[in-house]
Amino acid sequence: MLNWLKKFTLSLFSDKAALGSMSGGFANILLTSFLAVALMFFGIFAGKTVTFAAHYGGAGEFREFVCNAFNGADGAKPIKIEAENGGADITCNGEGVLINTLANEKDKANYFVNGYHFIVDSRNVSEVYDDFEAYCVKGTEEISYADYLKLDEGARAQYRFAVRYTGIQKQITDADTAAYKQYLASVKDDKISAQLKEIEDNKPQLSAQDYNNSVYELYLKAYYPDLYRATGESVPTLRGYYYGLTLKAEGKYFCLFGDMVTASFKSYSAGTIVFGGLYKDGNGLSADGANSAAAVDGFVKNIYYQSLSMMFLMDLTGSISVIVITELIIVGCMLLCFAISKIKQHTACNTFGKCAKLVASYAHTAAFIAAVAAVLFGFVLTGEAVALAAYAALAVIMVIRTTVFMLRVKNQPQTADDNSDGVTGLRTDLI
Repeated sequence: MLNWLKKFTLSLFSDKAALGSMSGGFANILLTSFLAVALMFFGIFAGKTVTFAAHYGGAGEFREFVCNAFNGADGAKPIKIEAENGGADITCNGEGVLINTLANEKDKANYFVNGYHFIVDSRNVSEVYDDFEAYCVKGTEEISYADYLKLDEGARAQYRFAVRYTGIQKQITDADTAAYKQYLASVKDDKISAQLKEIEDNKPQLSAQDYNNSVYELYLKAYYPDLYRATGESVPTLRGYYYGLTLKAEGKYFCLFGDMVTASFKSYSAGTIVFGGLYKDGNGLSADGANSAAAVDGFVKNIYYQSLSMMFLMDLTGSISVIVITELIIVGCMLLCFAISKIKQHTACNTFGKCAKLVASYAHTAAFIAAVAAVLFGFVLTGEAVALAAYAALAVIMVIRTTVFMLRVKNQPQTADDNSDGVTGLRTDLI
């Protein structure tokens, strides 16, 4: 066991340990490959996240903007935030708050500081429908969706469906619902008819608003079949509206909503930090206009770090790129080892299986070093640049180790003592 552990941990640094690992089974390849992927994933995740405090602390202009906003910028009334039950009660003098420096000049005069935009909507914007406008475009030509439906199939094929958010809440009246039902009744689609029947059957258990919303959602599905493709939402909401606005803010904004927070700022490293999160109970700010810089900093950091578990799960579900790239680097080095062995005519590395065992013996150790490097890179890089740097570090370590090993280890007549590692035709009296 001790002998195996030495080979398992020292192969990256010891030629003799690397040679000895070639006598092991293929299970070691699976084990080290799994460890390499896991280490790279955790290293990249840590490099992107745990360094947030350093980037935020060095973003003086963003911190000044946030502190100014929450303390009643330029005579504007300060905002009170009370977080509970996964949401926040955002008020100003006991009333809901609506601030938008990207759409309101008065708000811009009060809150636009250091190039940063401030958006506050005390509603749960992901649940508030936007009174959007649908249209179709062909080049620079734009027509209404109603006019688009009057065209024949050939003419329709030349147009692209699009949506224009208004930022105005959609109010669904009973009269609207009646009109939607009338349209749905005329649709010759068995699935739509079945869903409408289900809504009608469940009507006694629904509130009036929920019933109207359900009919409206089904109407949109039937009337605008390309809606989701154009917006990424089955029903356009204010969240989609605000998302579109942030794209115009050039990576400098802070959005505060009743159900979530999202922000973006320029780091001292010249990169952009984009983050968001949910509210945790007790993480709020007072309305006395005297929130200290430490209190504001604490609020922002808590929003970020208290959402790490959600961020981890999101990264985990999207970890296919880490698996693919890490394994490609490992397999690439196995091929490099095999190519060099053919050129140098190594007798003990003359099959791909043996080369695979050799490279796999130090893949996990190289990944550990690359993971540590990813955390360090996180202090000077941001976003996907951290991942790219980590992959580059892994590739460099693996290629150098493989090349150095193949150049240093030479074919040599075997002695009885040399055969203790189960490898023939190679020197084992190495470091």
